[in-house]
Amino acid sequence: MLQPAFPLLEILAQLPPGGLLLTPTNRLRNRCQQVYGAQQAAGSCWAPPPVESLQGWLDKCWFQLQQRNWQPALRQVLNREQRQLLWQRALDQSLDRQLLNSQQLCRDADSALSQLVQWRLLTDPGTPDEILPPLLEQFALARADFPLFDMIDAFQTQLQSHNAITQDQRDQLIARAFREGVLLRIPRLALAGFAQISPLAEEIVTLAAEQVTRCESPEAKAQITCAPCADLEDELLQAARWAADKLRQNPGAGLGIVVNNLGQCRAQVENIFARVLEPQWLSPDQPRYTLPFNFSAGTPLAQTPVGAAAIQLLELLRDQWDYAQLKNILFSPFWAGWDGEKDLHLRSALFRQLQKLELWQIDGATLRYRAEKIAAELSPESPLPTQLEKVADFARRWQRAPGEIWAQRFSQTLETLGWPGPRNPDSQEYQQLTQWEGALEELAALSAFAGALTLNQALQQLNQIANRSPFQAETRDSPVQILGVLEAGGLAFDHLRLVGFGQQQWPPPPSPNPLLPMPWQKHWQMPRASAERELELARQITRDLLGASTDITISFAREEDGVQQQLSALFGQLPQAATVNGDPLESFYLQLESAAALEKIEDAQLPPLPAEERARVRGGASVLKAQALCPLNAQLQYRLGAASYQAPALGLSAAERGNLVHQVLAHFWLSFPEGRADAFSLHQLQGEERQQRIHEAVENAIREKQAQHRQLPAGFWQLEHQRLTRLLEQWLEVEETRPDFAVTRIEWEQPIELAGLGFHLRLDRLDTLPSGEQLVIDYKTGVPSINDWLSERVREPQLPLYALMQTEARAIAFAQVRNGDRKFKGCGDLSEPIDGIKAVADTRKESPFDNWEQLVDHWHSGLTQLAEEYREGYAALVFQRPADNFAQRDLWPLNRWPERVQTAE
Repeated sequence: MLQPAFPLLEILAQLPPGGLLLTPTNRLRNRCQQVYGAQQAAGSCWAPPPVESLQGWLDKCWFQLQQRNWQPALRQVLNREQRQLLWQRALDQSLDRQLLNSQQLCRDADSALSQLVQWRLLTDPGTPDEILPPLLEQFALARADFPLFDMIDAFQTQLQSHNAITQDQRDQLIARAFREGVLLRIPRLALAGFAQISPLAEEIVTLAAEQVTRCESPEAKAQITCAPCADLEDELLQAARWAADKLRQNPGAGLGIVVNNLGQCRAQVENIFARVLEPQWLSPDQPRYTLPFNFSAGTPLAQTPVGAAAIQLLELLRDQWDYAQLKNILFSPFWAGWDGEKDLHLRSALFRQLQKLELWQIDGATLRYRAEKIAAELSPESPLPTQLEKVADFARRWQRAPGEIWAQRFSQTLETLGWPGPRNPDSQEYQQLTQWEGALEELAALSAFAGALTLNQALQQLNQIANRSPFQAETRDSPVQILGVLEAGGLAFDHLRLVGFGQQQWPPPPSPNPLLPMPWQKHWQMPRASAERELELARQITRDLLGASTDITISFAREEDGVQQQLSALFGQLPQAATVNGDPLESFYLQLESAAALEKIEDAQLPPLPAEERARVRGGASVLKAQALCPLNAQLQYRLGAASYQAPALGLSAAERGNLVHQVLAHFWLSFPEGRADAFSLHQLQGEERQQRIHEAVENAIREKQAQHRQLPAGFWQLEHQRLTRLLEQWLEVEETRPDFAVTRIEWEQPIELAGLGFHLRLDRLDTLPSGEQLVIDYKTGVPSINDWLSERVREPQLPLYALMQTEARAIAFAQVRNGDRKFKGCGDLSEPIDGIKAVADTRKESPFDNWEQLVDHWHSGLTQLAEEYREGYAALVFQRPADNFAQRDLWPLNRWPERVQTAE
């Protein structure tokens, strides 16, 4: 068991009746009580020792004053959120905050007032106008240069209107109560473990006791070494290995690891220590248990599993989410109904369908509609649609309300969703549930200060409360204590390791309050005011740390923020400690590396396509294109369903914009009477009638797309209307330069069969020329190339497939519809040439094909081969072009391309 660094039992034995031992932290106070209890005889009855933390003792003093109905104490002591709200009102009344970070400014003002009170510069905050002028004159300062004091006046007015005080003003009243005899003095107060104490706390202690003693820790003759490390991660890794080595030597040893700035790197510390000391704990299948180390720094309630899940589920009330938010909400294990395979499958199918919409944000109506539709198909008994509808009804009905009403509403919402889930919570989750109820009570306590809140404001306040409420699990004592610098004061360890004590981190740099006069802060030695004060405090803490154990190792990073550094000069010259190498996880990795090489067998064959899937192949011509680019990726995409969706973007995606162009062109040609969509009719269509026809085609196409994107404003669609109108006008100019033609088919669905596989294709357009020849056209808004038609493996099979099915076709072409770059790009053998459509023999230099018939034969054999490969399950991971591999990088987690490259190297 860890011991206090001071002689606890001796101090307690010397206390007279009614005496009290004060510690700076609850952690040290609890440790003293545990050590005292361990010395008592088993089975005996004994009273708790007279040990209190300073804040715990002040809380009890305040409670006594209120129990006695002492008039000055009949006020409410505000918490942080309540003070923040009043500071915000004070800021609104006293300053122009147009260009200010008001929340940070209010926090700085709260801290500044606290320092003024604790350092006894404002002995009566109610009359700052009488106290401040002499202090300002003493340093030749002008009040107008410090807007803080105007804010303090406005803040004091707000406090008086609510009959409230701050915690520091409470301490002033406690000092007054001892001075006036309202609270009886204590025979003796003993202070132990304090590195610093404010003047106000010093005054209270002096007034409260007949005698005050300060218990110093005896100096220990320690063996001290230093451990240079590469960086913070290396420091933590070395510390974890050091702790594991000490525990192997003596499982009962008390180890202390003091991490400078622990609050900023707690998650990294926990991950590294768990990886070294308990590697199996990182497995998702491992039940949670108490780790062999604990922290002095707690985790914010908002980052605990229960707290984070509650905040996420309450986001359902907002009725609009992005995909990341919705994914966390839908798959939260704390949402009742998630415990069955059916419900998990339902939510997965719902999320996949929503992803396919590729929306920037999902609104509540879309979510509820899709959930109801999928639930009816997959799991009619699922409570999901009903739960979503109830939450939506809450959001519609709930308007502005005080915090206490929102606390009830949030509880009702979580109850509707079955939070915290169907299973019994474990010990830590139960503690988190209890603390969550406390967070809701704090939200309710804001009613008198915040007034009526909107939903967003209430959620924001609750989030702030949960983020500032540290959760510290109540667990059994652990052999390894991971502490911050101040929390380690007053404790003794068998072995101690200090982490992060390079010359740039220790002493810490000063950080004075930006709102207080700098001369004041330096003169009265306020916290973080100057480098001199930080140096003196660091020297005192260093002395205490070096006296906390007889075996101490101090580590530092050789480089900090790109600058080389050494160990802090406060520790002097120290011998270097041995590097600790090896841990269970690293040993396991080394065993894997040194294991016998596995035999590798190339297997590029999947089972053949089942007969029921051959009649209509999912994916159409895209299947053959994927098979040409990479056989394995084709099988992964179209047989195993490996799909990736484009990241949602503001407005329309490139694919949607291209699809709009297709729809506009289709609507334009369909607007002609049957049999009249030809070159002659196009030339006759001029003037207002032509503009009206173009306008209607664009309107019809946009109307269909608007239904899918209701969140886009009218101004966006006006810009899109202008773009499409201009694009169609430009393209019709290209059409008018062609020889006579007649549009025979538009958006024509056509089933075809190839190598025993059935494909359902959609042809953009088929034109018939005066000679009876047919031209197959595919609209493209990009920059297509006809070279993919001529390669050994046909990489663009769609138009060649159409040509095979149309016996009268003598040419195929891309219609490149781009702003400022409009043309046909194709090949064939036409009796009357068209600009951009080359003769087969002229498609490339030394073309292997002399005429249309040879090219069609090539397509038939090439596409048949691709269809047969897909049908028989051929799945080699090969690419003709590296660019094709990179374009399909979303499939790397499945085809394991990076691992294959790494293995080959």
